[in-house]
Amino acid sequence: MGTLTATNSVRNLKNLNIDESIKRKKLIYTENWFDKLDQIVIYIFFSWGFVLPFLVYFDPHRDSTKTGIEYYLLFIFSIFCGYVIFRKATEKKLSEIESQFDTEKNKEIINEYCQKMGFEKYRNSKNIIIYNSVNSLSFNSNYKISRIFLLENKKVYLTMVKENYKMNIPVLFSQIILKNEIEKLIRK
Repeated sequence: MGTLTATNSVRNLKNLNIDESIKRKKLIYTENWFDKLDQIVIYIFFSWGFVLPFLVYFDPHRDSTKTGIEYYLLFIFSIFCGYVIFRKATEKKLSEIESQFDTEKNKEIINEYCQKMGFEKYRNSKNIIIYNSVNSLSFNSNYKISRIFLLENKKVYLTMVKENYKMNIPVLFSQIILKNEIEKLIRK
């Protein structure tokens, strides 16, 4: 297996160590300082979003007789911010799917699925497949969402990462859908 150098891929997966990634079930690659700064900024920004509704609601100087629905909507915002923090912390975690097929058949199934969905093939080598799609929430088509598949024996490991201009907010729900659809295909 080994190490992959992908300097033009989304999120710059430089020196992606495939063996170590599979072993730890987490993408292992050389992160630059901007990736680490981005992670800290997202944690700080969304932590405030998580805590602020509680501070507003439990303000001792607030007139509790005038509590409207807006206070409860703040808690929905708080849950959303907490979920973004959780997804950022687990974004590089690989989901493992047991397959009944060998590596070549899994590769064929994944390629067929991704092509059917209209994703752009970025890399398709021995044991790694990367498909990109344009990030619909981005104004620049250079920023993409990558679906990364690592293959080993009768197992498929997958994750999704996304790149944006300012903050790399993680993929929130698409990875669940992708995992379920790939699982259905390789466990038939």
